[in-house]
Amino acid sequence: MADITHSFDLVRLRGFVTVAEEGSITLAARKLGVAQPALSASIKRLEQDLGVSLFFRLPRGMTLSRHGRALLPQVYDVFGRLEAMRATLGETTTEPSGELSIGLPPSASVVLTQPLLRSLRDAFPKVQLRLVEAMSGYLYDWVEAGELDIAITFNGSDTETVRSCPIFQEEMMLIGAAQQMEGLPDPFPIERVPELPLIMTSARHTLRSNLENQIEARGLKLNIRLEIDAGHQLVRMVSAGEGFGIFAQSAFATELNKGDVRAISLNPRYQRIVCLTYHRRKHLDWVHQAIRSQLELLIRELRQSNEWPATSCAG
Repeated sequence: MADITHSFDLVRLRGFVTVAEEGSITLAARKLGVAQPALSASIKRLEQDLGVSLFFRLPRGMTLSRHGRALLPQVYDVFGRLEAMRATLGETTTEPSGELSIGLPPSASVVLTQPLLRSLRDAFPKVQLRLVEAMSGYLYDWVEAGELDIAITFNGSDTETVRSCPIFQEEMMLIGAAQQMEGLPDPFPIERVPELPLIMTSARHTLRSNLENQIEARGLKLNIRLEIDAGHQLVRMVSAGEGFGIFAQSAFATELNKGDVRAISLNPRYQRIVCLTYHRRKHLDWVHQAIRSQLELLIRELRQSNEWPATSCAG
């Protein structure tokens, strides 16, 4: 094997990461501002020195091989440690600064937005925050694509590019307009859920797909009346009595306090894992670490005060 300092030259590793992220030599070369043949040759030399193929070459792009998927998180770690080293040596300011984007799904946004913005503004006045609200599945994809820095997601999974750290388990409840909930058994048997007209997200979201899997395992099928990928509209339609929903109580915090809707548990309980999700290349970034720590602290406080009802700690 070639000398390790030559094989793992930082320029080569940056090229490897960029091709992995872009899925194309052409796009990666354009992003790096280098010639396409030079980048292609650099990747081939890295593969030759390591003695493995890092990519599958396809007619329209490149995808990571098994060896490439194993290497990518470690390369992110290398660059993260270098960034942390630079911060330690004083090449960055002692107070976090810059821009940072945070994604919140609608149910988390209801309880998190105001205290989060106040907390981060007070703790990190030099950080310019951008808050994005969308369904969890979209937020995860945007973190993976590098369009978001940090996101709260549900049932997130680790990949070679993304880390999803479990925070706690959240119980999903049967929720409906108060009058429509009268007379329903509490807890509500999950095998009877198909009897109810449901308002749910599209099938791409884990909340829907996991519930469908449980119902189909019993030989049944959900009765989906409306499919909506907009959190506030879901809440409005359920509150108006247009159907029932399987959601976290946090999504209906205002409506539950006003008595417009009621929530009852399912039997057996149906839960999801709330995760803090971010790109691996930001794992050791000190500004991101500080923001993530503050975010986790705030979530713990909201759990302890029951402003964000939880079932148990997930990690």
